[in-house]
Amino acid sequence: MNPTFKQLEAFYFSIKLGSFNAAAARLHTTQSAISKRVSELETMLDGLVLHRRPAGLALTSLGHRLLPLATQSIQLRTQIEDLAGTEQTIKGVLRIGVTELIALTWFSRLIQQLHISHPELRLEPLVESGVTLFRKVESGRLDLAIMAGTYWKNGYTTVRVGQTQDYWMAGAHVCIPNRPLQPAEFANYPVLEQVEDSAKNRFYAAWRAENGFVFGPVFTTNSLVVRREMVACGLGISQMPLDYVRQDIDSGVLKIVRSNPMPPETIYSAVCHEDNRSPAIDLVISKAIELCDFSCRPEYPSADNDLNPTIPLR
Repeated sequence: MNPTFKQLEAFYFSIKLGSFNAAAARLHTTQSAISKRVSELETMLDGLVLHRRPAGLALTSLGHRLLPLATQSIQLRTQIEDLAGTEQTIKGVLRIGVTELIALTWFSRLIQQLHISHPELRLEPLVESGVTLFRKVESGRLDLAIMAGTYWKNGYTTVRVGQTQDYWMAGAHVCIPNRPLQPAEFANYPVLEQVEDSAKNRFYAAWRAENGFVFGPVFTTNSLVVRREMVACGLGISQMPLDYVRQDIDSGVLKIVRSNPMPPETIYSAVCHEDNRSPAIDLVISKAIELCDFSCRPEYPSADNDLNPTIPLR
């Protein structure tokens, strides 16, 4: 017996969205149905594909081997639907907002791929802080926002897109004890922070207060790029997305500062008003889940590359 598509998509969205409940919401079914499909898949493969842990789902070694194949099956299904003309024509303008980290990593790929697959859909992008983006969704000035956070307000749909680890970072040359720092010890170092209307900053502010973190001098900036440069120059320590700065760590520019406790992961979600849900929004959310990767960098076409047509943006 071969795995069914429903079993593969249940596995794919469970690990992508972090839980059976989230996968059930995405696939418009129940948590028990998703769990049953994954269990049937594991029986068929004679091994676990997901670890069920209190902190969430995690891939097993078999799951790591299966995920690329499941991803391909979902992509092929979409291509077949396009070929058969079964997918609704999606066109018009969609106003989408994202935070800086998304804009610096995978957002360009999202725009490029949607332009190729749905040329009649035009995106109007905006890059802002999370709190500002939600206010614009709330006021009707944006149709969709993708940002840190799992809940914003009743009446708004929130779909998990991805996650990242935000660890404390310092310049590689900065002298810091080679052991986890206790929360009170952070008062000994300048700290570089995001601005107050950062959604991620609000989340971590509550976590830091709960765990007794104490800071000395604090400097703020609304730019992740500027904050990275200042940390690399030794002007302070800061929480930064691990995937985004991994190259800097590997090249000896930055280093991880361990803390006790270590920061929890940051969940990124797509947010829209419940009454504003549409096929275009569902399409963009689905593509965002597929492409979300905070370690990637935009790909720049060469001047003579005619395979990358100009993307019309307002």
